[in-house]
Amino acid sequence: MDHWLNSRVLKGLSVLYLGLTALALVVVHGDFYGPAVSFVPLYLTVSVLVTAAAAVLVLPEEKFGEGFTVALYALYAALLAVANFVTGGVSSDLYLLYFPLLFAGALHGTLKVGLAGLLAALAGYALAALPQLLGGTAGPGAPGEVLFRLGVLALAGGSAVAAVLGGYLEGTGTREGYEVDEDGARLLERISEKASSGRGGRVGLVFVDPGRGVGEIEPLLERVRARIGEPILTGEGSVFGIVLGGADERSAESAARRALATAGSFGAEGARAGAAVYPQDARSPEDLLGAAGRALEAAFEAGSASTVVLAGRSAGNGHRAV
Repeated sequence: MDHWLNSRVLKGLSVLYLGLTALALVVVHGDFYGPAVSFVPLYLTVSVLVTAAAAVLVLPEEKFGEGFTVALYALYAALLAVANFVTGGVSSDLYLLYFPLLFAGALHGTLKVGLAGLLAALAGYALAALPQLLGGTAGPGAPGEVLFRLGVLALAGGSAVAAVLGGYLEGTGTREGYEVDEDGARLLERISEKASSGRGGRVGLVFVDPGRGVGEIEPLLERVRARIGEPILTGEGSVFGIVLGGADERSAESAARRALATAGSFGAEGARAGAAVYPQDARSPEDLLGAAGRALEAAFEAGSASTVVLAGRSAGNGHRAV
């Protein structure tokens, strides 16, 4: 959920695709390009891709959540599929444009985005080649060529995903002694422990995104551990969660503000926090995870740095910024 990193990567990717699209148009207009080209649908597809890339460049970083990031990779893959289909399908050389999508995981540092980029690229190219293969117009060697290209894409994207996975597994799933809890299992376990330990069964969950400028995350986590509670990295950039036993809305807000202040002391820029309280804002540990995650998303949508959003039911929109 590192909006700043997602923004930087996607805006860089959009600039790259603007340049690659211009180069692709030059190539397909050249006499040396063999496959038949349907120029009208190609230019329609290019116009949509250029519009999308230009729009990405002007969007604020608060918009670049995980869902938006995955959707944008899927959009680029779909547009490239159409471009491949109308420039020769199976024999199109524009399949090379899929390669930037394959390194999404390594750039974003998350398995979800990396797998989304890989699957989008494989599905896009397969769909671009499928009509010719089913229609029997692709030639006798076409199935082998398609399988070869799919294999190349899969190996390239798989290596990027493996690099991200290796980062998670290094040190038996820890980063300098701090747990990386990508699937939320450890957070759920901690919430259940706190809920069953008495004090009314109340549990607070605070998600903190320190934004940019922190550098090494470990010193920040050590300070949070000493002053507030045990931080658990979520695997989404530098976002971490803090589970608070016996917490109410007021103490959860206080913990969130202290976490932001701590991040600020390490040079963080654009830090935000979202908090939720069980059972006030959720009926189960899973609901609490979702409520706190939505509160963090709402903190980015609020637009200003150092925002804390509480998932209070009393607010008309389901959240309350403080």
